[in-house]
Amino acid sequence: YLSPITYYLSPITYYLSPITYYLFSVIFAILAMKTKEIAFTLPAVIAIYESMFFEGKINKRLLYLIPFFFLMLAILLNLLQTDKPIENLLAHLDEKARSETDMSRFDYLFTQFRVIVTYIRLIFFPVNQNFDYDYPVYHSFLNLEVLLSFVSLLLIFCSGVYFYFRSRFTVHYSLFTLHCLRLASFGIFWFFVTLSVESGIIPIADVINEHRGYLPSAGIFISLSAFIFAVYLRFKDRFTPSHKMIFKVLPLLIIILLSNATYARNKVWKNEVSLWSDVVMKSPGKARGFYNLGSAYHDEKKFDKAIENYTMAISLNPKYVKAYTNRGNAYDEKGQPDKAVEDYLKALSIDPHHTDAYFNLGVTYFRKGIFDNAIENFQKACSMGDERGCRALKDTSVTR
Repeated sequence: YLSPITYYLSPITYYLSPITYYLFSVIFAILAMKTKEIAFTLPAVIAIYESMFFEGKINKRLLYLIPFFFLMLAILLNLLQTDKPIENLLAHLDEKARSETDMSRFDYLFTQFRVIVTYIRLIFFPVNQNFDYDYPVYHSFLNLEVLLSFVSLLLIFCSGVYFYFRSRFTVHYSLFTLHCLRLASFGIFWFFVTLSVESGIIPIADVINEHRGYLPSAGIFISLSAFIFAVYLRFKDRFTPSHKMIFKVLPLLIIILLSNATYARNKVWKNEVSLWSDVVMKSPGKARGFYNLGSAYHDEKKFDKAIENYTMAISLNPKYVKAYTNRGNAYDEKGQPDKAVEDYLKALSIDPHHTDAYFNLGVTYFRKGIFDNAIENFQKACSMGDERGCRALKDTSVTR
């Protein structure tokens, strides 16, 4: 199927100049950086790849990299809104460099040493996976777990440096073996660079998310595959037939085991109830899992189970506004409006600007025939920009 396409495209690609491909790379870099923060690591990865796999005058090669780094800086300044006064820029930078958390940067960094080791463990032993971890936060670099994790990561990074210099200055290996060592080195650097945005010093509310390891894991796979090839090529003359059989059988066994693990994990992801049930089993001390499990049961009209899980979320986090509001919705749909009103009022006592609670409280009062209270709450929701409240206010006035 592809041969006719390549046949007709080959004249076009033949006449495209290298500068055209270069411009395309800049355009796609812009799109990537404006789409996802992790793309800010692209200039660093390009620079590492350029220095490791290409030869030539260093000044000319660096010249081609400059636009990527300026592009990264320009987009960063745009996100920071540089029209602000200069005295507010640093404060705004600190605000932008956080995501819904007041965790200190050092606490986040120390925790990330443990988190990165967890990502590596999941790559090789994908067991006890969790969609929403209740991960401990570490406050000291001298904590034994943090210190051992840091040393382990340092050894992995140093092995990348060792592979690189071994590939450059070893003369008695075959050329392909040297290329494999360099590729293994590049994979290790890829892993650390692509993790640097979300596992560095920028605090994020969720210290760990498995999907953050997807792109970095590509570096581990590259490095591991290249290293295995390098070892095989280096010592293949010493291998017996049984050793060679291991190289053939072992990958097959790994594929079978990982396929079974994938099938089992997919059963957990079958629906929201199964997914969040798995979360609350593994993170019983985290309110968000119970809240989302309650929402899943709520969607299935299983109000008793929804209320039970909302209540668990509230017991773990007494200021969980959304849990109060959703539990109020469940009570209302179950035919217990008085309990619903209690939950809505509790939510508003915690957050007086929670428009969902005002709107839902208005709906409950309207159903109970208390129109003045309904109008009052619709007005408050509408004044806060809730279009549902504005429409309900209009409809209520017409009804009256």
